Amino acid sequence: METEGTLLQKFIETYKKSEVIFVEGTLGGEMYIVYSGKVVLYTQGASGRDKILATLEAGDFFGEMALVDDSPRSATAIAEEDDTKLLALDKTKFTYLLRHQPDFALVVMGKLSQRLREANKAISSE
Repeated sequence: METEGTLLQKFIETYKKSEVIFVEGTLGGEMYIVYSGKVVLYTQGASGRDKILATLEAGDFFGEMALVDDSPRSATAIAEEDDTKLLALDKTKFTYLLRHQPDFALVVMGKLSQRLREANKAISSE
C-alpha cells in the first residue's frame, strides 16, 4: 500500500542549483509548489539587466499565471539550491483543485492580488 508521501513523490520534480525551471516568454503548462529548497524568479529589465522578483521557499508557489490566462511566462525561474523539489500541477490538476478545494482558490487569488499590489507599488515609486 502506498503512503501519502510515496504517492506525492510521483508528482515531485528535483532540480540542481542554477537549473532552469522555465524561461520568460515561453508558454507554460504547469504551476509549481516549492516542496523544499529555493527558487529565484527574475525578469530581464529594460536595460537588459536581470531583476530579481522573488526568492521562493517551501510552501510558496509560482507559474500559476500561465494556467490562468494561457499567456507566456512573465519571468524566468531557476533553482537556487541543489535538490530543490517542486510539486508540479498541470492545468487539469490545477482546475480540479480550484473546483474541489475553495480554500486553494482563495490562496491563489490572494497571492495574485498581493503580487499585483507589489507591482503597482514598485511602478508608482519609479
